[in-house]
Amino acid sequence: KTIRIPRSLSVKAASVLKGFLNKRPEDRLGCNKESGFMDIVNHPFFKSIDWEMLEQKQVGPPYKPRLDSDRDLANFPPEFTDEPVHLTPDDPRVIEKIDQSEFEGFEYVNPLLMSLEDCV
Repeated sequence: KTIRIPRSLSVKAASVLKGFLNKRPEDRLGCNKESGFMDIVNHPFFKSIDWEMLEQKQVGPPYKPRLDSDRDLANFPPEFTDEPVHLTPDDPRVIEKIDQSEFEGFEYVNPLLMSLEDCV
């Protein structure tokens, strides 16, 4: 199926979208074996990007939504946020079979996660 790009997009935006959404992986923007990522860097849509500053995390986001809290979901559609949470895998027998050595050295625990003791 041919991609229909909205006419409201700029020529550069339409070009980069077509490049990223090409059906053939080898023809997609950034997927050329020789030039790869440089095809993205050199695309006119990204001309204003300072890639070195971006890599050093010295570039601010072009848009930063206002959040009322760390858990503010106002910017996500309710069809996703209202879905029940299913942990995968949720079967303890499956979890027991996972090679735990893959996680050696990991100490981080997401502070937003609640322990079972915290649940009512």
